[in-house]
Amino acid sequence: MKQLNLFGLMIAAACSFQACQSPEQRGANGDSTGTSAAADSGKSDTGAVSSASKDSSDKGNMPKDVTNQSKVDEDEAVFMKTAAVGGMMEVDLGKLAQKSANAKVKAFAAQMVADHSKANAELKAIATSSGIILPSAYPAAEQAHVDMMKKMTGAAFDKHYVEMMVTDHDKTVALFKGAASGSRTKEVKDFAAKTLPVIEGHFAKAKALQGEMK
Repeated sequence: MKQLNLFGLMIAAACSFQACQSPEQRGANGDSTGTSAAADSGKSDTGAVSSASKDSSDKGNMPKDVTNQSKVDEDEAVFMKTAAVGGMMEVDLGKLAQKSANAKVKAFAAQMVADHSKANAELKAIATSSGIILPSAYPAAEQAHVDMMKKMTGAAFDKHYVEMMVTDHDKTVALFKGAASGSRTKEVKDFAAKTLPVIEGHFAKAKALQGEMK
């Protein structure tokens, strides 16, 4: 009799526990009573919600606007950075050359400042839209050269400056020719092609000045 009462109490307790559980809890415990129909009836709605949630999640995980991320290849990036350092030096040395007593050297230097300032601004705009950060300072060797030229005066400065302009513009012409013919990015290619004749003009004038100084 005691065993029967104990068994009855266990059944009653189990039923009471099952009744107190929520449908979600019963489903988690393997009880499908009363939940199968609800699951079936809400299947399409649940699917729609899941799909919407997935779409929303996917949109949240999509990359943001990549306009300002790098759009140029490595060769084009190297061209832009090399041209930026060269252009910066042309402007700085052109300003420095205003101390020359030679009128032709001063006139040439003034043209370097004007033309390269314009080209530098155009290059910076292309670099910004392409996601490229251009150098804002000289490498150590170039900085040492500029510092040395600041100490030079008179005919020695004029001769060194003009010879440097010949050498640098010879290299710059080759640099811009390569970019004008080999760049795949239209903005870079167009910039190089448009600026090349200006650089070639500088090269010719520098050689003419060099010839007069010999």
